[in-house]
This record gives sequence, structure tokens and C-alpha cells, in this order.
Amino acid sequence: MCSAGYIASRAKLGREVSEFFATIEEMANLPRRTIRPTNESPFVRIEADGHRHLRHFHWGLIPFWAKDRKIAYQTFNARSETLTEKPTFREPFRKRRGILAWTSYVEWREEDKKNIPYEFSLASGEPIGFAGLWDVWGPPESQVESCTMVTTVPNELAVDYQDRMPVILRPEDWDAWLDPEAKPADLLALLVPYPASEMIVEHADPDDFKRLKAVKLPVAPTLEF
Repeated sequence: MCSAGYIASRAKLGREVSEFFATIEEMANLPRRTIRPTNESPFVRIEADGHRHLRHFHWGLIPFWAKDRKIAYQTFNARSETLTEKPTFREPFRKRRGILAWTSYVEWREEDKKNIPYEFSLASGEPIGFAGLWDVWGPPESQVESCTMVTTVPNELAVDYQDRMPVILRPEDWDAWLDPEAKPADLLALLVPYPASEMIVEHADPDDFKRLKAVKLPVAPTLEF
């Protein structure tokens, strides 16, 4: 799974992300430097005007039918293999796809009985577009727009840290993924591990993660997502 995100150079990332993802607007007030489930995340989607927009989305998908927001602690990742089956993700996969826009993501690995954060990024240094889904929850006067990150099996680099990794989309695949008219069956081929040769991993900056620890998920054996 992916349990944290990272935004480097926060002061200028709004402009950089806007240019890189070709969105209509810049994001003036970016979320915090480190992002964990239930925080706000930069998110790109196609809106009614047909253009890409850069928004703040609650990371942890809250389906429209949920009783409350607590489900978000268990829905910040969505397994690519079951997107067409799970009630929480089936409809968003069909109609509401987007991209989480970060500069890297973080995984923890236990070493000497301590959880050590590692930062994964692209060797090119470019921002990363992660495959995401979104939904809207709540009454019109207090709606929450939320998202999840799609995961797949790990590549040769990530496998030493977790048994899953986020789906990283190549820029040439963004239009297809964001197209609300695209058929989900045609998109499954995009949900594969990113080449390990094009990624790097290094120790995360300890100052950024002093208070950010690996997420421990609540146990919900009877709840199917």
C-alpha cells in the first residue's frame, strides 16, 4: 500500500504542477509538505468545461452512500485487480477517475524494530501522476470531495519495501485515464507497475517525518470495499 505522500518545494509546486499537468489554474494554497490519509491532496480531474482542473481532495475515498467519513481510513488505496468488483470503487472507476499530483510517495520498512520511512520518486525528477478515483459525499451545503490511490503489484525496486505500489501513469496516458467517456475495460492495461529502472528510492528526510508514522488501519473484517 501507499500510506503517505510528499510534496517538495511547496512554495512553487502549485505553478510547477499546473504547468506539468496542463491544468487551468494554479493551486495557491497547497496542502502540507507531507500528506497522510485523510489529509488534503492535490488532485487533477476533468470538469464540465472539458479542461483539467487542479483541486484539493480529501485522501481516503468516502463513497456517496457511506454513513459517515470514518470509512476514509480504510479506502485511501484501491487494489487495481478488484476495481470492477468492490462496491466502493466500482462506480468511481467507471465514471470518476483522476490523478493525485505529488513529487514522491513514502513507504515504511521495519528495521531493527523501528519503522523507517523511504521516499520513492522518478529518476527524471518530474512530478508524479498517480492513478486515482474520486467521489462526492454529504449534502450540497457541506459536500466532501474525496479520492483514493490505485495500487498494483510492486516492481523490482518497491518489492523490498511493500507488497503493493501505487499505479504511476505516464503523461501520454493521462488523457485516456481522465476521459469520463473511456471504457474501464480499456484502462486496465494502464494499471501495471512502473519500470524500476526509472525510479529511485532513498531515506526520507527525518525532519519531515518526525510525527508521521506508518498508518495502522482499523480492523473491519465484515466490511467489503
